Amino acid sequence: MKHFTLNSLAISVLSLFSFGANAQETCLNGRTEGFGQTPPIHVEGNKLVDECGNQVVLHGVMDTPNNYFNSGRWNLDWMTGAYSSPSAIPNVKEYFHKLFTALGSQDKGVYCNIFRLHMDPCWTNDPNISSSGKENDITAFSKERLKYHLENLYFPLAKDAIEHGMYVIMRPPGVCPEEIKVGDAYNEYLKTVWDIVSSNDSIKKYAGVISLELANEPVRIYDKNGVETAQAPWAPRDFFQPVLDVIRKNGYQGIIWGSGTGYQSQYGGYKDYPLNDPLKNLGFAVHVYSGWYGNADEYGSEQGFIDQFKKQVPVVETHPIVVTECDWSPGHVVGTNFDGSLKSENLGTWATASTSKWGVRFKAVMDKYNLSLTLTGTDDYIDTEHYLKTGELRYAFYGKEGAEDACGKACWDWYKEYAKVNYPQFCAEALEPIDCQGYFPLTRGCFNPNIWESGSYNYKTQTLVTGQYGFGGWKYDQPIDLSGYEKIIVTLEKPCNRAASFRLFDESSYWSTPYAFDFSDSETVAEIKLGECMKGDSGERLDPSHIYIAGFWTLGGGDGVQIKSIELVKKNPTSLVNVSANGDVLNRSYISPLGTVSEVPLEGMNIVRTVYENGAVVITKEYLNK
Repeated sequence: MKHFTLNSLAISVLSLFSFGANAQETCLNGRTEGFGQTPPIHVEGNKLVDECGNQVVLHGVMDTPNNYFNSGRWNLDWMTGAYSSPSAIPNVKEYFHKLFTALGSQDKGVYCNIFRLHMDPCWTNDPNISSSGKENDITAFSKERLKYHLENLYFPLAKDAIEHGMYVIMRPPGVCPEEIKVGDAYNEYLKTVWDIVSSNDSIKKYAGVISLELANEPVRIYDKNGVETAQAPWAPRDFFQPVLDVIRKNGYQGIIWGSGTGYQSQYGGYKDYPLNDPLKNLGFAVHVYSGWYGNADEYGSEQGFIDQFKKQVPVVETHPIVVTECDWSPGHVVGTNFDGSLKSENLGTWATASTSKWGVRFKAVMDKYNLSLTLTGTDDYIDTEHYLKTGELRYAFYGKEGAEDACGKACWDWYKEYAKVNYPQFCAEALEPIDCQGYFPLTRGCFNPNIWESGSYNYKTQTLVTGQYGFGGWKYDQPIDLSGYEKIIVTLEKPCNRAASFRLFDESSYWSTPYAFDFSDSETVAEIKLGECMKGDSGERLDPSHIYIAGFWTLGGGDGVQIKSIELVKKNPTSLVNVSANGDVLNRSYISPLGTVSEVPLEGMNIVRTVYENGAVVITKEYLNK
């Protein structure tokens, strides 16, 4: 008796692992269905990787659907209640559609593959509630307005960006108050925001391309006893862990970006008191401006910038980093901003610096640590006003004195060069329809994590995380005959605490009664004797001669099911018909259960049809192990 792992099974058995083309991660003609041009990505260690295992580094911009910050380009008076009127939404969508068309125009020299979307509080605040109007004031926040605008504005904008080849980072409405404390009103506010967003079916469906940034620019975080982070390095973890937990509890499986203090420049506390993500799909969002990390035009060095960045952001060695705000243009200091930072006259950026001085050092940090980047605004990358008027695309601040030394020209050139490497892509094998009869079936494209509910599958670690009460595995149109096998041995890498169950269906409907082997919380091996399998509580025997669906059911979420191996054990050869026939053999043909006909034996099971000269036809059933 021999054991054969699935990568050496006969063609007849391999067809078990073909499935329908409705899966989120199924590659068709070089694209992932539902994601347009944008392949799903996830975290592995301190890298972002696509579903082919390629490292990905992203470059783009951020923007906010706010008529004031959009320079009044909606042609609506933002002071007349536009944000409280659904009639304003089509104008916003039309405006951002034009931006996304520009940002996705690689044929015109624009290489943008990430967009940070601010869910601006101008839409989520109730206009009937008085507040200061500052972005850190949550007095007028309305849960119902967030739900409405998530469905009708924010997600449609995100989907439009995705369809133009961009990943989307969603940022919560507004900014953090200067002082926040574990368990305070703002902590509860973030939990409420992300509870609404992460439980939304559309957001969960697009988890491979939509990621969530927990907060924007915390300044000082205090622990539950009122001790600030410098003396209580656990405070950021204690503040954000409950927020992260809400997101994962809702079944959202995409990337989460953690935030640090000091306007998102200090992450030292996470080194000893890390955030715990059960899916290990966690990165950190960092902000970089001139004068930070010991570098400005007037002082600093490449190595000094690299060293100081690592000191302030030690998680760069363990998690992927995206710089979600950064800009610069040359100018001179004229005073201070409201937050005490230097106020400069420049070309229209928040920060004042020159590419030839500060910028080249920042690029050294990006290249050293493979940082992803979104500039602080679309107007920092392209000349938006010129594009809207003429349709021509050129870099930001074009024609102004000093423009050649500003972030627009720098990123126009850098993004084009970065696009040649570390760009997300569909697997080469996905350029044609995938034939699972020739790939190990636990590979990407042959394993369907979405047979019931939206799940995810990491083909490198062979880990399935189903949606709530979800099912993933293999589904095929034509049933496969497993009657020639004595048993299936399913082995998990480690016990699963999500009530994992391996199931076999001998009917085409997922709602038919399957055979189920339920793993206990400590079990890792299921030995399933095919001839003895009983379906459910009915006592009806499973018919292994026509299996339509196979795979794993779980409660959903958590660490998922990590599959080590699946083995099929063959029966001893038997004859279907054993008839003696006199006379010479006229011809003999070998037929697989899928109908493949050959004059020589096929690997695996064969239906052998032998025709003798005397007219006798003898059919036998044989097994050939090559």
